Order: sequence, then C-alpha cells, then structure tokens
Amino acid sequence: MDRGFTQRTLAVRLGCCYPQVGRWEQDRSVPRPARWPALEALLGPGLVPEQPDLAGWIRTGRLRLGLTQEALALGAGVDPRTIRNTERGDYRPSRRTIRKLRVILK
Repeated sequence: MDRGFTQRTLAVRLGCCYPQVGRWEQDRSVPRPARWPALEALLGPGLVPEQPDLAGWIRTGRLRLGLTQEALALGAGVDPRTIRNTERGDYRPSRRTIRKLRVILK
C-alpha cells in the first residue's frame, strides 16, 4: 500500500530507524505489537494479516490494539501460555476465557 511515505519519513513518524522499515517491507522482520496501531493509523486498515479462525481473530485483535501476548493474558486473567498456544492453534480456550477475550478485543 503506497501512501507516498519514504522509509525514512515513515520511520520518523513511528519513532524507529529507517532500516527497520526496510526489513519489514522485505519480510525479514515484523513490527512489534506496539507499532501496529500507529502503522494502521498512518497507512490504513487491513495491514494486520487476518485469519478466519479463533487463533487468527485473537492475534489480529491483539495486534490492532498494540498488545503483547503477555498483556492480553494479564487483561484476560489467564496464563500467557494460553494466548501463545491459542494463537498457534495448539489449544482451544474455555468459553469463559473466550468471553473475556471478546470483551478486550472488541
């Protein structure tokens, strides 16, 4: 998505170094969770990759809010491993946990 930003301009607006922006563009690294809200604000929605399953919904919602897995787990009152394993598709949380996540990620 081209909004007319150079890597340097985008880096300044995001508070990071411009080589990092280049690594993101080349898929050599991904932005930290805290950067996603600012990226979507500058470049438009739809940057966070979406997946149609529970794991994808949690990851997309978490990144759009700029939360780490640990911060989401803390807010939901669960162990960080629950979030990590759910996002990987290795675990299906209880209905109660899913309800808590819905409140946070809405």
